Amino acid sequence: MPGINLFSPKQAGTVSITCAVTTANVSLGLTGDGSRQIRVKNIDGTNLAYINFGNSAVTASLSTAIPIGAGETAGFTVGGDVTHVAAICSAGTPVVYFTPGYGV
Repeated sequence: MPGINLFSPKQAGTVSITCAVTTANVSLGLTGDGSRQIRVKNIDGTNLAYINFGNSAVTASLSTAIPIGAGETAGFTVGGDVTHVAAICSAGTPVVYFTPGYGV
């Protein structure tokens, strides 16, 4: 069906976090251009990553953050106050990629 676009990534918008047992965060580069959908990919084959969206002070914890399974891809729509994402893991050093874009 022509004209259907589920997700359009923002040009040069992908950022990543290499998870550790302490929380780290990164700016999503959202610039008010309407990109409020975030594609999340945990490329690790074994370890879960836990993420949390928020402002520049956002942190993630194993007990309250969103789990992203090993090898899993997930999509999220974030609010207008979200500028950063944080990640943490309990083992290993999973790399998690965050791609902002437009879509459903």
